[in-house]
Amino acid sequence: MISDVLILKALADENRLRLLALLRRRELFVCQLMAVTGLSQPLISRSLALLERAGLLQSRRQGKHVFYRISPAMPNLARAALGALDDTVPGSPLARDRAGLELFCRRFHGAGTCDMAVVRRFMEHREKNRIKET
Repeated sequence: MISDVLILKALADENRLRLLALLRRRELFVCQLMAVTGLSQPLISRSLALLERAGLLQSRRQGKHVFYRISPAMPNLARAALGALDDTVPGSPLARDRAGLELFCRRFHGAGTCDMAVVRRFMEHREKNRIKET
């Protein structure tokens, strides 16, 4: 059994909470998480590994990609904390990530491939539109 302290340590990071909030919506792999959050690959990979060790995520390999999803056996403490996250507060990082995920899936990931060129195109599109909004 995973201790409450390990779970709370895993949850005690804004970037890990952002990743969990996205993964509660759908199964994703590192490239997709990079595109949506703008976080680096090493940071995301380390965070996902820590969350998986804490029993919050499960992974599966498909070809060259490792997909991550919320663990069905996620401890109740983590499930309650994740349930308390609100990704609908306008302007919050979680709301921006949620909107970015919806846009990425709808417009940039239709072909099912995700390489750095796709990530760059999406990030450039997002930045261009962010500049227009301000």
